[in-house]
Amino acid sequence: ESNGDMDTVKVTDQMGREVVFEGTAEKIISLSPSNTEVAFALGLGERLVGVTEYCNYPPEAQEKEIIGGFSTPNIELIVELQPDLVLASTIHKEEVPRLEELGIPVLVVESSTLEDLYTSIALVARVTGVIDAGEGLITTMQEDIAALQEVLAGIPEEERIRVYYEVYSDPLMTAGKGAFITELITLAGGVNIFGDIEENYPQISAEVVAEREPQVILYPDYHGTADLMAEEMAVRPGWESIPAVAENKIYAVSDDTFARPGPRAVDAVAEAIKIFYPDLHQ
Repeated sequence: ESNGDMDTVKVTDQMGREVVFEGTAEKIISLSPSNTEVAFALGLGERLVGVTEYCNYPPEAQEKEIIGGFSTPNIELIVELQPDLVLASTIHKEEVPRLEELGIPVLVVESSTLEDLYTSIALVARVTGVIDAGEGLITTMQEDIAALQEVLAGIPEEERIRVYYEVYSDPLMTAGKGAFITELITLAGGVNIFGDIEENYPQISAEVVAEREPQVILYPDYHGTADLMAEEMAVRPGWESIPAVAENKIYAVSDDTFARPGPRAVDAVAEAIKIFYPDLHQ
């Protein structure tokens, strides 16, 4: 509900708060890497005055003032920068009321699915007065994902590649049903072998991974090279016979792109398709 000149915007954010924003935010602080990527993709880069130390994309984000970590933002630094909008996440339950008491408007946006992400983008666009940019970004992402789906349409369910995503190796941890990574794997025509587990990031046993016989293994790039991971995985009990290990189909992927809900989700899906179905011409 806007009265035409963007003076007042009333929204329900993704923490279920009804929030009213006055005027157009010129000085924005982002408290999460996802929010920073969304802000830049909406053309708000110039208005961003502060980000977290984990906000590494796009590269220009690293030139912004750092206001602390993702889970440890520094309220004093935020107040010093005098923002007229803070983009927070649900992890910031304590900071949100503190910032509001200090008179700083806060919008909480949080995505664990693409659908949530489109809502986040629309909310940020609305509150910052760039509604057209928001609609454009959402439409582009939806069209790109749909085009990738078409490429995969001919692959029968039973021939879909079985995928294991190793989030962490000690203890073994993977992506479950609700994880963003699982949605990306599915959109890329893969089947997450642990997509049936309710937890987002369940701990699992080496035996169960072997039993479920993944054909491809993905892991976050910061764990080391594929050669190193292949050596490490080959010596785990029972793993030498896993198809992915036997055929050396173990791939490092960008943790930021795959685990962080943002506009680059499309790139992650395209990259995963190339890994799962190298013979498909996209």
